[in-house]
Amino acid sequence: MTLWNALRRATLWVIGWFRPRPAPAPPLPTRYRLDYTRDVPEAIDPMTIAAVGESGHLWYAALVCPCGCGEIIQLSLLPDDRPRWQLTSHEGVPTLSPSVWRHRGCRSHFILRDGQVTWC
Repeated sequence: MTLWNALRRATLWVIGWFRPRPAPAPPLPTRYRLDYTRDVPEAIDPMTIAAVGESGHLWYAALVCPCGCGEIIQLSLLPDDRPRWQLTSHEGVPTLSPSVWRHRGCRSHFILRDGQVTWC
């Protein structure tokens, strides 16, 4: 490393200390809630899981990806499908199992337990 490069790096490091920091994002609601419906709504609230089905039989769950990419994730709840997920709730607070791992797009991998996202 030359003296010029060392001085340049040191100068950029010092300037970085005085650069304004972005404001923190406002806090989001901390828990997902469950909404039972016969059809997937056109717009899903970011903190809602739409459980789609009828007559007590659920077909799939739909939610907005929690990473912020805005994609709608649809997960099969049918027992004969592979892969499939199990959706349970306690007082309207959902739990999905197993974890959700997107292989395309944002490649998020997370667990939704007791309405809260845990990143893998």
